[in-house]
Amino acid sequence: MQRRDPAGLAILLLVLVTAIPAAVLVLPNTASYVVPQAARDLGLSGGEAAGFVRATGLAMPALLLATPLAAVLARRRTPWGVLFGGLALLLGAQASAAYATSVPLTGLLRAVEGVGAGAVLPAALLLACERSERRLATGVWAAALTGSLLLATPAVLAVTPGPYGAYAAEWRVILHPYWWLGATALVGTGLLGVLRLRPPIGPGVPAPTRGERVLLLLPVAPAAGFAFLAVVTTYAWSPGGQLILAACAVTGLLGIALAGSRGAVTGSPLGYAVVMVAVGLLSMPVTGPLAGLLGGRGVPFGPFAVGAGCAALAVLTATATRRPAGRGAVMCGFGLVTAAMVALVAMGAGADRWELSGALGALGTGMGLALGTTLRPAGAGPALFGLTLCLPAVLGGHLVVGPLQVARVGAVTRTGGGTAQALAALTDAYRMWLVSACVIAVVLAVATAWTGRGRARRDAAVAAAPGSSGAALPTG
Repeated sequence: MQRRDPAGLAILLLVLVTAIPAAVLVLPNTASYVVPQAARDLGLSGGEAAGFVRATGLAMPALLLATPLAAVLARRRTPWGVLFGGLALLLGAQASAAYATSVPLTGLLRAVEGVGAGAVLPAALLLACERSERRLATGVWAAALTGSLLLATPAVLAVTPGPYGAYAAEWRVILHPYWWLGATALVGTGLLGVLRLRPPIGPGVPAPTRGERVLLLLPVAPAAGFAFLAVVTTYAWSPGGQLILAACAVTGLLGIALAGSRGAVTGSPLGYAVVMVAVGLLSMPVTGPLAGLLGGRGVPFGPFAVGAGCAALAVLTATATRRPAGRGAVMCGFGLVTAAMVALVAMGAGADRWELSGALGALGTGMGLALGTTLRPAGAGPALFGLTLCLPAVLGGHLVVGPLQVARVGAVTRTGGGTAQALAALTDAYRMWLVSACVIAVVLAVATAWTGRGRARRDAAVAAAPGSSGAALPTG
């Protein structure tokens, strides 16, 4: 019988619920709201403002590239060291915000924040997998990730200063929103390091094979492609060209997820990798533009908090219950996500708080149910593989909705339309994205069902083969 460690578990859960949001909150770029303040503080000309916004957006490309590399490093070394180093980088960059006195320094700090955040996410997942209470720990990790992705943009907008504040340097708040989350996680990680000096209690995570390390590096290629697109498409590329490239990139990402889901090293019984692509595409890329349409800095926070809370509750329910759910629960989750998209299309930006809460609650519940159900039987390798695909999918969704909005607003501007017409064009573009998201959700649901059934048939054939011990291929 294994010895229990309530103190270590409590500290780990504290680290998970602070480190994961601290990493995800690096992603939103609200620099466009503080351009007047930053221009006064840094002495920027009109042409340099675009470079400032571009520099503050370097966190996401850096995070995409760092995540798979950190996943391999955490598997080869100790996940505690990778987590502590990532949090130290993240917090150090945020603490240095006062020294962001130029556009290049601002971009450097944001890139360092992205690297730190990219190290935090896989290392925290591995620490959760090491626990004897694995279902609870990984459930909290997934709940924090899903809830943070849904809530990140409105949360950062809530602390973004106005464009014409009296204190010009106030714009630097966007470089360290909710810094106390990272500080709390760093202290908790230090305490975990002290506790790790004791003899290990649980069996830990099996050592990685060479094949697993190679496959974990596979998402580096699409991550690098997405990072490249995120930077170069800010240089006046046509919206049509951006959409074509984004569609090709998302299709390639889905292909990698399908291939990995059917493998013996990175596969899982219920198609976890495909679900993680869905979580990335349909979380922050849906709630982020919606927060902008609902008022930007004055966005109502409650409906988004409801969506994040429902997602967290659904994940924990799916991972912590005694009886594991099956493929039907995953399909039910995709159905709720699709219904939420349809509701958002029907309501538009004029919905009240209760209607938004219902739609976002359904979105969070469906996403959390699918994620928690597929994560439960997945091993450490498949869990890390899915994470390395989720984050490029977040950027992929933004690369689709962004050009749609730019194209519609550009058409209005060329015809001499005003602010009201531009807002209507943004709303129309967002509805087009939601319709596309409905189609994407259906396609991903079919892909998840296909990978799960195909793997089940193959594992059954292996178990029944002559000379087999009756065990199916390992899932991690």
